[in-house]
Amino acid sequence: MVGRRERAGLPLWGCYLAALTVAVIGYFGTPDSWIQTICYDSVAVSGVVAMVTGVRRTGPTAAGLWLMFAGCQLITVCGDFTYALYARYLHSSPYPAPADVLYLTGGVLEVVVLVLVLRRRVPERDAAGVIEAMIIAGAFALVAWVYLMKPVTQSTELTTAGKLVAIGYPVLDLLLLALLARMLVGGGARNGAYRLLAAGMISYLAADYAWALTDHFEFEAGTFASHLMDAGYLFAFGLYGAAGLHPGICDLAAPVRLADRRFSRWRLTLLTTATMIAPLLLAAQARQADNHVTDAPAIVVGCVGMFLLVVARMAVLIRQVERQSSVLERQAAELTELAQRDALTGLANRRAWELALPLALDHARRDGSSLVLAVLDLDFFKRYNDEHGHQAGDRLLKEAAAAWASGLRRSDLLARYGGEEFALLLPNGDGEHAVELLDRLRPLTPSAQTFSAGVAVWDGQESSDALFARADAALYEAKHDGRNRAALAAA
Repeated sequence: MVGRRERAGLPLWGCYLAALTVAVIGYFGTPDSWIQTICYDSVAVSGVVAMVTGVRRTGPTAAGLWLMFAGCQLITVCGDFTYALYARYLHSSPYPAPADVLYLTGGVLEVVVLVLVLRRRVPERDAAGVIEAMIIAGAFALVAWVYLMKPVTQSTELTTAGKLVAIGYPVLDLLLLALLARMLVGGGARNGAYRLLAAGMISYLAADYAWALTDHFEFEAGTFASHLMDAGYLFAFGLYGAAGLHPGICDLAAPVRLADRRFSRWRLTLLTTATMIAPLLLAAQARQADNHVTDAPAIVVGCVGMFLLVVARMAVLIRQVERQSSVLERQAAELTELAQRDALTGLANRRAWELALPLALDHARRDGSSLVLAVLDLDFFKRYNDEHGHQAGDRLLKEAAAAWASGLRRSDLLARYGGEEFALLLPNGDGEHAVELLDRLRPLTPSAQTFSAGVAVWDGQESSDALFARADAALYEAKHDGRNRAALAAA
């Protein structure tokens, strides 16, 4: 049944969200009685049931953590029911109340679960993500202190326990906000479950801050405004449940690679907005109180903290750029090396030879030193390939190159010019010694094979192409004279 519905384009989580929206709209029409409480708690519990159902259905990574997360929501629902029990049945409103214990317990456990999820999701050290989350949470912490926490500390009507409970709520909201920011700026899969979970946290925090600021500014919320804020909580429960039903829940706690994360424009906008909160708060207080800033110390601390965090983020970004630059330089050097190496023999290839020969001529011209160029060609290589196969031919080329290179100086350059033809550059040498060297190298050729060679001594004036052409002509002379020999080109 579920499979057919999902194939038809109506996934289970989408159906649940649609039903949730209808239920929340219907909640606006409930009277202020037990009917309203039952409707509210029923919608909230449906989110818990949906998450448990989805987790047990898909078996995601860290399923235990998601079940614990659903348990945290259930504790919060129990807090709502306890609050209604005291208000509607006992007609009592103590503060702190038993409902506060349930609310705070559920909030603390939810923070712990989300921390464990994030640790599984981002196992690597991520200083940049932590700093960005601190910037966002720090900006809202300043607002929470000015409008929510500081008035509580100055209250003469609340007991010590009451003050601790009143401060506990905004502290928990700040922790959830920091975890939300950590999720938003982190890397990894941003699938449907990720978006639903993030939307649920945003809905919950928006409703919580709306209630808190309404109470602080002593705004008398009417029935519609009250229901609207309740709807924020209900959508949070429902979005959590939809996240559990979404197939993407399977990958939500899976480890991610930080290398995949990019500094996008929306992250820059988010961080810029967060850093502007402190100066905007300063301007608002100065405007309202005739340039008298009542919370100047807190705002100064907030501004300094934001500045230091931004500097720290810039330092991390600079280190990342430096590391990436170092990696790119190393990769460029490796690519350059690969581009100038013959893949089969490991010798310099024709590209490297054509770069090295003009440089060697310039060096010899400046120093007045001699330079000898030789062109080597394996004898009857085509016949060897036909008799033994191309793999044996490749092996002959590779072994011959290694054998010849072992008999050369460090300053000599042996390159594979193409096919079975090789080029040899001998600085500070002369023609006779070059021929003697080639005669010593010839017996080193494996598989009882031989090579012919042409040798040309640079005259101090000719171009690299002319020098190579004389050596190549000498090579053809050696082949014409019977192969297995070296011929010296005339000056």
